[in-house]
Amino acid sequence: MTTDDKDGIEELARAADALFLAMRQARSSVLSPDQLSISQQALLEPLLDEAALPVGVLASAAGVSVPTATRMLKQLEVKGMLTRTRAAQDERRVLVELTTLGRQQVMGMRTLRRDAQTRGLAEFAPEERREFAAQMLKLARIIKDSALH
Repeated sequence: MTTDDKDGIEELARAADALFLAMRQARSSVLSPDQLSISQQALLEPLLDEAALPVGVLASAAGVSVPTATRMLKQLEVKGMLTRTRAAQDERRVLVELTTLGRQQVMGMRTLRRDAQTRGLAEFAPEERREFAAQMLKLARIIKDSALH
């Protein structure tokens, strides 16, 4: 690797770190205590498209372990966001379903997130947005692949 390549990698790594930090700070600064965290949102988002899903499916979609998902879901159930029931055909499986309140919260958070993203990403020209999207997806694949090895 040449010095230029190494310098470019370090610069890109610093930019990625700055982006991730800014995103985390932005999320935490706008959330009120009654709003869903990004982790909770990721866990519940698939339920907007399905009536009920098993805990394992939700955990996988959110990128967390089943025990972590179970703890999060128990907390959200106490808040009235969802119901958990045993599957009739296999009582070992727990199915999760959003309540009306839960559906409203997840949809509301999705709308808030998209509105903020739209305002921020409008700063880029259309061709810049397409290139940026392609690069972010590539980076996400690289991160995911490296985490699996």
